[in-house]
Amino acid sequence: MPQHQPALMTHPLTYARLQQGWSYRGAARKLAEAASALGINQARGGSDKFWRWEKEGVTPDADSQRALAHALGVPAKRVALLPWPRWLPGAEDAFGAQAWTIAGCLAALEEVEDAVVDRRGFLTLSSVALAGVASGWASVEPERAVAAAQGGHLDDETVTWVEERIPGLRRMDDRLSGQSVLRLVVADLHMISELLSHSSYPDVLGRRLYAVAGELGQLAGWIAFDLGQHAAAQRYYTAGLHAAHAADDRQLGANILAGMSFQCALAGSPHDGIALAQTAQDQARDARPRVRALLASRTARAAARAHDTTTCMSALNEADRLLDAADATHPAEDPAWIYYFDRAELHAQAGACFSDLDQPKDAEPLLAQALDTQDRSYVRDRTIYLIRAARTHLQAGHLDAACDLAGQAATLAHRSYSPRSTTSVTDFRASLTPWNDSPHVTALDEHLTALA
Repeated sequence: MPQHQPALMTHPLTYARLQQGWSYRGAARKLAEAASALGINQARGGSDKFWRWEKEGVTPDADSQRALAHALGVPAKRVALLPWPRWLPGAEDAFGAQAWTIAGCLAALEEVEDAVVDRRGFLTLSSVALAGVASGWASVEPERAVAAAQGGHLDDETVTWVEERIPGLRRMDDRLSGQSVLRLVVADLHMISELLSHSSYPDVLGRRLYAVAGELGQLAGWIAFDLGQHAAAQRYYTAGLHAAHAADDRQLGANILAGMSFQCALAGSPHDGIALAQTAQDQARDARPRVRALLASRTARAAARAHDTTTCMSALNEADRLLDAADATHPAEDPAWIYYFDRAELHAQAGACFSDLDQPKDAEPLLAQALDTQDRSYVRDRTIYLIRAARTHLQAGHLDAACDLAGQAATLAHRSYSPRSTTSVTDFRASLTPWNDSPHVTALDEHLTALA
């Protein structure tokens, strides 16, 4: 399994504390000083407070929050307006506020250059900010792509070359994923940003190059999400959305919003996920049927996470109908980035929906069909599908089948560089604690030990 992954900062307080250069002990000292200055009694507890707040999800009491805000220099008005921990510095970034112009797009692309070292494992854009990003993309007319006044001349051969790199990067992500693939994608994104800012080109080549930037932003966002780097993923997605808008590529923009929706759904903000996916659907009514089927499936996943059965079932039915229509058309007419969305993928997404809705009897056959027909080179996705299937069997009381599937998933995760894959295995094993004495769980533990 992957080794030496940089540690994620999975709580906004961890990020704020480390930005200040505070250890746990130092943070406790600063908190005590701030409490004293405000006349607040903070005699009880010490550095263990911060541990509980960051690691155990404990919410500080009102006095502790006042003192902490004072120590961090956060205005009391912000603390009053926003719930814990959203008022903390860095919990909400403004990087999504760039104008929907060519200049705004270039600024957004430039801003993501340091996102590769952003280890925040939590979402940083609020519901309001996400709605602003989606509505800006949906409502503002794209500008004409304007070349730099000075710089080298960009020709068709160069643009074709950078376009042809993207399928290889996507396939690397399918098979490997991980930080190394992300760095390759970000390096290409940086190169494209430089070409857009410092080259001369006709409008038609400029739009193609912005589309490349949009695809790379989408791919970088997806990989960062897979790594658990949620703040970085949102930054990449937002920059990619700006680039897709500059390219006037509505289908690509809708796909990026769908990725943001999926991230929100799985990171604990399913209602934001529904809103993003439905915006994508509304703005892509003329898209290819396969693209529209993907968008509907994202609405379904977010709705299932929100336990909105009606919206979920409606979206799944729409996705199924659209995929039937897509299968009757020539695949060459679809955008290249939709290559993975086939019947196996829809079965997997539908199965996940039914699992989230606690309907394992409906989920089991769908996940089984997905595993039977899926391209086996998709190592990460297959690992996650196996764990989904294991969960449905556990929900249905089939412990032996659940452990067998989890063992298969662990074997695949051992070949992957995807933290999401390995985390899905370890989280599933943790869910088996009530059955620790079962011979099925013992056999799974022996298998996990052998892999480790």
